[in-house]
Amino acid sequence: MMSGVPEIYAIPFGGKSVIYRPRRHTAFVGNGALVRYVLERGLEPAARADPDIEQFLREAGFDRPALACPLPQLDSRFRPTDAVLLMTNRCNLRCTYCYANAGDEPRPADMSWAVAKAVIDYVVGNSRHAGAQAPSLTFHGGGEPTVHWDLLVRAVAYAKAVEPCTRISMSSNGIWTEAQRRFVCRNFADVSLSMDGVAEVQNRQRPRTGGQDSAADVWQSIRALDEAAVEYGIRMTVLPESVDRLAEGVRMICRDTKARAVQVEPTFTSSRGQYSDIDCGFADAFSERFMEAWRVGRAANRQVYYSGARPWVIAPVFCQAPLKAAVATADGRLVTCFEVFSELSTLAGGFTVGRIRDGRVEFDRASLQAFLDEQQRRRQECVDCFCYWHCCGDCATRRPGGRTANAGRCRATRNITLAMLLAFMEESGGLWVGLRDASAAAPAGCNPADRMPARRDGMSAG
Repeated sequence: MMSGVPEIYAIPFGGKSVIYRPRRHTAFVGNGALVRYVLERGLEPAARADPDIEQFLREAGFDRPALACPLPQLDSRFRPTDAVLLMTNRCNLRCTYCYANAGDEPRPADMSWAVAKAVIDYVVGNSRHAGAQAPSLTFHGGGEPTVHWDLLVRAVAYAKAVEPCTRISMSSNGIWTEAQRRFVCRNFADVSLSMDGVAEVQNRQRPRTGGQDSAADVWQSIRALDEAAVEYGIRMTVLPESVDRLAEGVRMICRDTKARAVQVEPTFTSSRGQYSDIDCGFADAFSERFMEAWRVGRAANRQVYYSGARPWVIAPVFCQAPLKAAVATADGRLVTCFEVFSELSTLAGGFTVGRIRDGRVEFDRASLQAFLDEQQRRRQECVDCFCYWHCCGDCATRRPGGRTANAGRCRATRNITLAMLLAFMEESGGLWVGLRDASAAAPAGCNPADRMPARRDGMSAG
């Protein structure tokens, strides 16, 4: 256990408490006496043991070894095999909540072929050095990557030519021409499609450049992906005015699409280009409506998730991108976050960890380690929170300040995590044991949730 970090939490609920050991994935409800007993005994049988309680804890595997969770450290093995190209800040939509103010920035930021080629060559070389893992190439951006279409096509062709096994993926708004749909369906292994649910909500929150509706075009792309059997997930953003229609939107997606997962996030901007925490009232409303949508997804055998609440994950960091990917901006920076699209981003300074110079990828390892260290420092503010081992201090962009500056999102994360634990316990007769054998579990930071379909939101563990 890391010094000063609890292994057991008592979460007040309905006059009792949920007794929770995160790194054993074990939770059950207890009264005050049981809470005191378990907290006082810790991970060793009590000197004056209650035989009934001790038998229950043994059967639950409460004292078995927990998942290890070593802190991230850079070493000679840091050779990313995932390339992420943040293509442009231009866009064919004008989403009301866009963090990048895409399409409205006075200076366009478009990636050059030299930058794209350098990053592809770098991850392919690292993949060959590793001798096993095939490289991946993901298109993302502060805008819509397909707007920079000629470069996207050239990068796909080049990556496939130098390494045919390269896995191609993209985060996109789905506003494609028919020719683009055919190209995506023929060449992409995975797509994360941003769509905000029912047509009325989609059209209001994600209008086209001239204010026209966008829902019909996105649905054409969804049908094309379904027909071509391309793997894809849907990423929904929820605003206060649309939160009551969240479950309806998820129900429609489960009924009418083959999307394997739906990522649902509350807005993290107050307006276009302005980051902001959500207020506590919206946090509570989002939590309740999310759990409705989560149950809809479970009934339809689909994964519905919110990045902050992931009790199945034990990880040292919220986001895997700094450790796994070479994320390149349009202007040739190497960054730790998919939202830092160029020097025009408000986050560019603190998230920059290298450059592409003269066709070479040059990480500044000291800057990268400093970034990781800062995330751990922020995480230590959260040791008393039962989400500590899961949200890991939360996303660096969602929580740019201290813990008190993130009250709304933290509230939503705690609400949803507790609600999930209660649901897991109810489904399993009152005792949730989600981890039977820690020795057989994936290494820390490489949990099964790392392989869950996602929007590649920073390659978050959940």
